[in-house]
Amino acid sequence: MIEQRRGAPVFVKVEQYKEILDVLDMIKSKIKEVGDTLASINSLRNEEEAEIAMWNRVINEIEKKIDSIDKMMFEPEHKW
Repeated sequence: MIEQRRGAPVFVKVEQYKEILDVLDMIKSKIKEVGDTLASINSLRNEEEAEIAMWNRVINEIEKKIDSIDKMMFEPEHKW
């Protein structure tokens, strides 16, 4: 096992250096793609949550209206 001391120079061939730079660029690009994908997923999730919340509000309103109609229909004192 080879140990590398901190701050010690590392010598590589120019071709290997260029390959390393290319690999690092590719990794940075992939990380950016992943970040963009996660941002898109978060945006979609937020839109979905807002839509579901709206549906819940509509359902609650409908339930209240049905309860009101139900009470009106079965109240003995109610006059039409």
